[in-house]
Amino acid sequence: MSVGDYHKIYYSSNFKPFDRTAFFMQLLIEGQFYLERFTGKGGWTFIRLPIAQLGARNHFGMLRVSGSIDSYEFEDKTLMPMGDGFLFLPISREIRTKIKKEEGEKALLRLYRKGIPDQLTDELKDCLLDDPGKLNLFLSLQISQQQEWLEKIYLSASEEQKAERIVQLLQFLERLG
Repeated sequence: MSVGDYHKIYYSSNFKPFDRTAFFMQLLIEGQFYLERFTGKGGWTFIRLPIAQLGARNHFGMLRVSGSIDSYEFEDKTLMPMGDGFLFLPISREIRTKIKKEEGEKALLRLYRKGIPDQLTDELKDCLLDDPGKLNLFLSLQISQQQEWLEKIYLSASEEQKAERIVQLLQFLERLG
């Protein structure tokens, strides 16, 4: 199966981009937070978040998240390091206008990070079923090997990379069979 074939299967489904269950979203933090503003002309409005509660382990402490602020949903925002044990989420003018809040006001924030499924997903199962014998080969792997593949696939930085990793799994299983 090629990457193109995987994309056809993946994008022909009734998948919704912000379906948290499809992405195995892990709730990182939820609560009321004050909107703050960096001083000076053109200072950003932001929400300050403690690194310890978020488990940031990416480059320089940055973390990609999706979620909502009040009723406004967003995807793939980057929490930036502040250098003092905190990360901040920039809150654009567009978002502030939609939620009708500014510096000094509280907003309900929910942040999610893509998690890793702990078992075979329907999405991956469908791909394995499309290539005869691959599902049985995958299920015959040790649990630790199955989990390694799930991590490799579902921690992909993009959908294209995810598709490439599924193809790599299929090629790996082909060599076993």
